[in-house]
Amino acid sequence: VNGQSVPAIIITAHQDRECRLSALDAGATDFLQSPVSHVEFCKRATTLLRHYQKSNQIREKAITAPQGRAYAQHEQNTAHGLNGKSMLEQIIDTIPIMITATDRAGKCLFTNAYQAALYNRTPGELVGKDIGSMSDPDYRERERRRDQLVLQTKQPIANFEEKMQCDGVDMIFHCNKSPLLNHENEAVGVLTTAVDITARKFAENHRTHMALHDMLTGLPNRVLLAEKVGAAIERCQKQGTVSALLLLDLDRFKIINDTRGHQSGDSLLREVADRLAAYVANHGFVSRIGGDEFALILDNIVDADDINSRCLRLLQAIAKPYSIGGIEQAISASIGITMIPEDGDQFDELLRLADLAMYEAKATGRNGHCFYSERLNHIAQTNGALEIELREALEKQQFALEYQPIVDAQTLAYTGLEALIRWDHPVRGRLLPAQFIRVAEDAGLMDTIGTWVIGEACRQIASFADEGVILPRVAVNISPRQFQNQHICSEILDNIQRYNIPASRFVVEITEEILIDNNDHVRASMARLRENGVGISIDDFGTGYSSLQYLRDLPATCLKIDRTFVSRIEKSAADRAIIGTIAHLAHSLGMKVIAEGVENEGQLDLLRVAGCDEIQGFKIARPLHVDVLRELFAGGQSQSGRIAS
Repeated sequence: VNGQSVPAIIITAHQDRECRLSALDAGATDFLQSPVSHVEFCKRATTLLRHYQKSNQIREKAITAPQGRAYAQHEQNTAHGLNGKSMLEQIIDTIPIMITATDRAGKCLFTNAYQAALYNRTPGELVGKDIGSMSDPDYRERERRRDQLVLQTKQPIANFEEKMQCDGVDMIFHCNKSPLLNHENEAVGVLTTAVDITARKFAENHRTHMALHDMLTGLPNRVLLAEKVGAAIERCQKQGTVSALLLLDLDRFKIINDTRGHQSGDSLLREVADRLAAYVANHGFVSRIGGDEFALILDNIVDADDINSRCLRLLQAIAKPYSIGGIEQAISASIGITMIPEDGDQFDELLRLADLAMYEAKATGRNGHCFYSERLNHIAQTNGALEIELREALEKQQFALEYQPIVDAQTLAYTGLEALIRWDHPVRGRLLPAQFIRVAEDAGLMDTIGTWVIGEACRQIASFADEGVILPRVAVNISPRQFQNQHICSEILDNIQRYNIPASRFVVEITEEILIDNNDHVRASMARLRENGVGISIDDFGTGYSSLQYLRDLPATCLKIDRTFVSRIEKSAADRAIIGTIAHLAHSLGMKVIAEGVENEGQLDLLRVAGCDEIQGFKIARPLHVDVLRELFAGGQSQSGRIAS
């Protein structure tokens, strides 16, 4: 009446905890941080109104309930009051408390109008019935056990909470049960009373949430972080696993706060919090511990490279531009890392060490990460330095291509080449991909490097043709990340057209990983390449995410059997069977089969028997410098593939 039962949602820009607690004490139901979205407000308001409306409906039904027999022996109650009800009946029916008396069999002896309204019945309709049968099975079973306990012990069960659902709305009640005794002190029934405390529980839960969460971002705070770190320490020690505590601090956030105002700063912090929460998803934990500092727990760490990769992806996610008040804003972060339990088994100590590592990351240039452990920190610093050198290598054109021949399995005539990138490091000499590709991927440089490889391979094919040297088809590795590029097809076809080379001389080599994301874009890209005559080879087949359905649908021209099968073919009948099966499958789908990693005559003979069409490996030739190709193919392609290794 007069708005007394209407829930109150306070929208405020204030972050003062005491102010909010005072508002709760004064009757506030919920809080939303300003500015608030229309969708969020409607969702919160709808939930609260459903709870309050249901409570009001029950109260109104109890007050206006038609006359019925509230007592099993109603005829014996002759003391009449207003409308034929005794004064006691009116009081019991009007108070907002559910009251029910049941016999030893669970049948209703008495119920008041408030209880009956919960089931949309009158009291007279419930007398003699098993009220529990109108509730869900779990609730009914809990009530049965409690009633039996009261009847057996003749002792009450006081102050327990129970959740009930009324027309799809969850309501919480504070309940008590007491035995009903006859004149011989025998328990003949159970009296149950229940008070609706839904609104109070909502406020209590809100208080608890406030105590454990940051009010600006909604992320867990330092208190909950301490609990989670403690649990991670215990879990790692028990299971022998490794986790990491990351302390992340935004770089130069104070400048943004001072120049653009605290409201813009708060909006930026909320955006950062959303990205961090999306990053950890169900595989970690993130909290805001104050100012522009956030802490993350990453579980199931494999090794130093694993944590390096995760941190680089995290920094990339944070570095993407933000739109704050319609203005684009960029920011970076510095991360300090401690390993659990290697660096400590106490929350405060781990956080202190992560703080030291974070300031070290800031001191070494910001927008990076630093391990507290000297051993792991050395790896991180080495990879960080390597990333800088990789960027310089792209600018100074320090990359080169080598080519490994592919030959016909029967005749050993040259049928193709695989282009392999090398880095002519000014200090360390020529580096293989294994020595730098992982860092390049983590640094987001693979698209740039891949673009260079495609262009350089096409340029060299054309350059040889101009000299009268016709190379066999050239396979170029395209990473899954690169293949997701919306422009990869145009990039390949434009280079083919630019250098005027036959499309049939160019092969795109992809790994099975791309089969995971066999979406419309992937299929369309591969179909477009095939329509234009470009070959498609699936590399490392059999070791990753092979799917016969995807293999059937993708327009590949050949399969490359991974070297792990080839290396065991002489000793393992199972691997021989697998290779034979793959060859049969590929031929059925109109594809050729290439075996890579062939190192001796025995493997070669068995691969021929298994049905492999082409061979690649040190048995045939190691990767060759580009100048060797001129000598190799100047006289045509009739030579045998037996090159001294």
